[in-house]
Amino acid sequence: MPKPTPVEELLIPPQDNRICGVICLCQLTAVLSSVALVYLSVAVYMPSLRAFNSGVGETPVMCTTTRAVNRESCDWGTCGEWCLSKSSGACIQIHVSLRRNGSSLLFPNCSHTANKTCYGIDQENAKKSRCIADECKNLTGTFNCTMGTCINITDAFKCEFTETDPPLKCSGRRGKITCIEMDGLQNCHRGMCERIRTPYNCDRRCVDIPTRNKNTILLSGDKVYLSRCQRAVVNETEVEVWNSRQDNILMASCHTITNTSRGVEATDCINGTLLDKSALTDLTNFTYLSHLSVWNPVPLDESRQVAPPEQDLVIANDSKLLINLEGCVNTLRDECREFLRDYGKDGTDHNARARFPCFYADWNTDMVVARFDLNATYREFLVASLLPSVLFIVSCLTLLLCQRTVEVGDDAKMRFKCCGATIAAISKDGSLSALDTGGGTDPMAL
Repeated sequence: MPKPTPVEELLIPPQDNRICGVICLCQLTAVLSSVALVYLSVAVYMPSLRAFNSGVGETPVMCTTTRAVNRESCDWGTCGEWCLSKSSGACIQIHVSLRRNGSSLLFPNCSHTANKTCYGIDQENAKKSRCIADECKNLTGTFNCTMGTCINITDAFKCEFTETDPPLKCSGRRGKITCIEMDGLQNCHRGMCERIRTPYNCDRRCVDIPTRNKNTILLSGDKVYLSRCQRAVVNETEVEVWNSRQDNILMASCHTITNTSRGVEATDCINGTLLDKSALTDLTNFTYLSHLSVWNPVPLDESRQVAPPEQDLVIANDSKLLINLEGCVNTLRDECREFLRDYGKDGTDHNARARFPCFYADWNTDMVVARFDLNATYREFLVASLLPSVLFIVSCLTLLLCQRTVEVGDDAKMRFKCCGATIAAISKDGSLSALDTGGGTDPMAL
């Protein structure tokens, strides 16, 4: 009986594993970095070069949203997700009023402070009644309806009107069909709804705002800040523009209002006015204050330089708003949804309009951008250029070095050769048996 042949244990030199790992890693790095260079040329390089050549100023000005329009087909959009897949389909277009910045004011030594927030209707989270689902049969109050979907605004607004359309019966067997396309402002009573015709006036039900012993009233969006201050100065120059000895009330509309150790600091203040004390009683409402801030004829500063009227600062009345120069983002975090919700407040829901810093080019006031930072763009351009380029060059040079210095022996093992010598020939038992120094010895025979 023949003697069984023992199974030969093949020993793979450790160097062979390392060489294979280096080659595979370099190939993977070269492929990924080349793909990154192609993708980044569209996502970073071209937008960055466009930003460098855009002429957009780095000093922000102020924008106020005037209208937000839903388009089924449009050639531009305010914000789109994933720039590589931008299409000409449905989008939202936001238009803004562009103006220069207002004044930054400081109110030191303030007391008797009161804050009042006048909430309107949260269109996104408000309870909606869908007539097609027979949810309009018991509507009572004032409702804002859009294609058969109604939101109750009774608690937030008081509407005065004189004329209405013939009533629609939203209750009964055919009520949901009758009211399926109900639109506009509706006055309803137990499912009988009549459309309110223009002209009508809806005032926000924000009442009982305390104005007693207050000589400073600042409006900021839906918020009212009231206090008794000793004086008002321009924050940058410390020039006094008003003091409590004048025995009147200072009112202005500001972007931000902050309590600091120096006093109350307000930025971007416009429509500064001086009210006679007889113009206000102990309590007032938000609508009346908003009216006074715009239409009061007495300016805070006769030269109209401090907290000037808004119309004095206007650069353009109707500009297109883009989130950035591309009008899109690549974060894939549903970023546009939040942006459009915050910046698309155009006042149609009787809430305050969105007011925010923006950027524009002197030669093109038809378009403004909400995000623009040349320093950040320059840093991103450098990182996106250098990192994949260096990885691609290093990996290619390493592969070229391996091509020059690695040889495959008759045993199908890879070994480095240096200056004509084959390094690290390993015998079956794992011990180093020989080293070819280029003198003619066959390393495979060792």
